[in-house]
Amino acid sequence: MSPESTVFRETPDSVAAQIAKGGGAVLMQDGAPIGSGRWVPVPGPGGAGRWMEVKRIGVLPAFQKQGLGAVILGALEAQGREAGAEGAQLAVRADQLRLVDFYAALGYLPADDVELTTHNPRSLPPFGMRKLFKDGSP
Repeated sequence: MSPESTVFRETPDSVAAQIAKGGGAVLMQDGAPIGSGRWVPVPGPGGAGRWMEVKRIGVLPAFQKQGLGAVILGALEAQGREAGAEGAQLAVRADQLRLVDFYAALGYLPADDVELTTHNPRSLPPFGMRKLFKDGSP
């Protein structure tokens, strides 16, 4: 994680506020958390409709490369759909561009107009991606 990441400026209160606005998921194994993610509601492209912004998906290193990030993302997308989101947007940090292929394989497309709820002026602009939910299916 880059030392400039906004994750280092988050507090329990700011995380709780995001989860209260949208939702979150914690992946557990044997009673211990091994991964998590959260989302917040946002306007859709061009300010139209209800969408969700996916935030902070992470899996502990010992559990990575097992498809668990996709499991967490699926749970977040299901919550967003249930809340009426028409699609999802996210941003991949410039120092984590390897994740672009991961999200592309899950139906996300490049979108240079993604406006983030928490912009980080200390780092390079992220790579925006967006996924339109069709027919309400996962």
